[in-house]
Amino acid sequence: MHLDNVPLTPGKELDAQFHERFPLYRGLLPASGSLLDGICKTLEEMLAVKGIKATVKAAPTSGLGPQKLTVMNFTVVSPAVHIGRIQLAGISSAMQAKASLLASGQTGNSFDTENTAAGLQHAFLDLYQDQGYAAVQVAVAQLDPPLVSDRSIEIPYAVTIKEGGIYKLGTIGLPANALLARADVERMLAKYPTGSGRPLDLFLQAARDACHAKGYLDCAIVPHPSFNEITRIVNYTLEITPGSQYRFASVKFDGAPDAMAAKLKLAWKMAPGDVFDESYLANFATQAQKKDKPLAKWLLTVLTTFDVTADPATHQVDCIFHFAKPAQSPR
Repeated sequence: MHLDNVPLTPGKELDAQFHERFPLYRGLLPASGSLLDGICKTLEEMLAVKGIKATVKAAPTSGLGPQKLTVMNFTVVSPAVHIGRIQLAGISSAMQAKASLLASGQTGNSFDTENTAAGLQHAFLDLYQDQGYAAVQVAVAQLDPPLVSDRSIEIPYAVTIKEGGIYKLGTIGLPANALLARADVERMLAKYPTGSGRPLDLFLQAARDACHAKGYLDCAIVPHPSFNEITRIVNYTLEITPGSQYRFASVKFDGAPDAMAAKLKLAWKMAPGDVFDESYLANFATQAQKKDKPLAKWLLTVLTTFDVTADPATHQVDCIFHFAKPAQSPR
């Protein structure tokens, strides 16, 4: 069960209310039937208690990937549900204009029951960290009552900031027992355009890329800050949890003529059982055409994309390259 844009709080308390009214409900739902209709009606009644007259519908959604997860989405189909007024607190005069502009840009966006609060928190964290506020803390709370009309439901929020002052970035250290050498990260970092993001974010992404190049597709990287209040410098130490190492299983070339597919197979150098190097895929087409003129000529006529399917049970990776003619421009 997933609340799409229903302005209620999901969790154990809501589940308990459903179970009390519908004893057969224990967290799982059928694809159709009276139980779904009853839950839709119950959600409408709960909203009515809050002064919201709304129509709620249910529809299943299936996820992608090897483990397809099907959820039942409950959506307010009318009226529209939006983010309402955002009340700001803790903003310094130096950040007032930027924070107010961000708040006004978020107001009126579609409301998401589970993600709006987290999205607002990340947006304000990014805003402040871009300005050097490395220790900033952001708290987001949904406010009552919503502003309700026949056309919309506006959900107000309070955003409270603890700015913490401005710091300069110092060092970013890898753990002593890291599976990565700094040279691995620096090599990945060199691929990013200068000024394409915050230095810490770019370093974290480069570290993830380096992990993925060694087959650690499930790696988790957490930066731990250390603040020097005298120099106003923040240093970071990375905690890296690699997870399992994945191995290459197979590759297919979808949309390639037989002659070109044969050339691509000949150019492919990663063998089944090899440690899976994610970075190899991004460079494969470019490298393959360097030694084969007919292949290079053909690749110029198609759009090349690829998909990666990693099985978390076997830690095997299957790859598919797709080659398609560019869409013709309308005349």
